[in-house]
Amino acid sequence: DDGNKILCTAKNAVAEDTRTAHIKVVDKPDAPYDVKLIPGGVDEVRSIMLRVQLPVYTGNAELTDVIVDLNAVVVNMQQSSKLAIDFSNFEKNGTVLLYTISSGILPYTCYAASVRLTNDYGQGAAKTSRIVRTEEAEPTSGPANVSVRDIDATSLLVTWLPVPLASRNGNITAHQVSYSSPHHTSRKRSICYNSKCFLESQQRIPVSEGLSVELRDLQSNTKYRIQVRAINGAGYSSWTSVDHATKDLDGGSSPMPFTPPPGYNILGAAGMKVDETHIPAPTGTEITFAAGPASDENGPVDFYRLLLVDMGRVKNVSKLHP
Repeated sequence: DDGNKILCTAKNAVAEDTRTAHIKVVDKPDAPYDVKLIPGGVDEVRSIMLRVQLPVYTGNAELTDVIVDLNAVVVNMQQSSKLAIDFSNFEKNGTVLLYTISSGILPYTCYAASVRLTNDYGQGAAKTSRIVRTEEAEPTSGPANVSVRDIDATSLLVTWLPVPLASRNGNITAHQVSYSSPHHTSRKRSICYNSKCFLESQQRIPVSEGLSVELRDLQSNTKYRIQVRAINGAGYSSWTSVDHATKDLDGGSSPMPFTPPPGYNILGAAGMKVDETHIPAPTGTEITFAAGPASDENGPVDFYRLLLVDMGRVKNVSKLHP
C-alpha cells in the first residue's frame, strides 16, 4: 500500500493523549507490466524503440534506472549487451516509457530485450519482450571470387561466391551480371531467386544453383569487363569486377597488346608486308617493309629491330641496319 496510519493512545485515571504515526512500506519494484521492441525511431534499419509499461506497484519509491539486457542473433551467433538507462532519459506518457536505442543496432537482425526496474531499495524482476527484426539495408560488400572460364569463342561461364553473411544485411534475392567491351555498351543479366523478380532480363533459378551464369553471343577475340553484384530487399551491393578476353574463332586465346621494352622508340616503319614466295615455308619467311623516317627529334635512326611476337610474348628479335 501507499502507507498505513497508526494511532497510539496513552491513558491514565486522569486523562489520555493520542498521537498518529504514518508508516510507509517500501520495497523493490515489480516487473514491468509490458515490454515491447519496435524497429524504427530515428532510423528503421539501425535503431529500435523500447516501450516499457510500468507496473501498478513500483515499491512506493521513485524509480531511478531501467536495466535493459538487449540480446541479438547475429550471423548464427548470440550477442548480448546490457544498458543501464537513467529513468530521466525516458520519454514519459502516463505509465508508458519510451526510449530509442541506436548504438550498435544492426540491420536485418533479431533482437529481444529483458527489462528490470530499479529504485533506491533494489532491482525488481525482469520482463522480456517478444523477438523483433530490424529492416534490411543494402549489402556492404559484393560477391567474392568472381571468375570467368571460356566455353567457346563467343561464350563465357561466370561464377562467383556469395556475399559474406555479415555483409548481406538482408536476404539476397538476386544477382546481377553486367558485361561490356570497348565496342559494346553495358548489358545486364539478372538471376532472381523468387517468384516476384521484376528486374530486366529475368531468369528465375533456385538459389542453390544461382552462383553462375553463361554469357552467350559475345564477340570473339574481344576483351570484356564483367561485373557481378548482389541484390536484397533494400538495394544493391557494390560491383565486383574482372576482365576477360574471349578466344579467337580458331580456338586460340586472344592476343595480348604488345608494349615495346623500356628504352625503345617505335618510329613506325611503313608499308610492311609478308612475302612467302622467296623462301618456302616452313624454312622461313621473307618480310619486307619501307623504312621509316631517317631521323626524328631524338636523332638519326641507327637500326631497326624486328620482333616476332606470339600471343603477346617476344619469340625472336632481329637487328636490321638501314
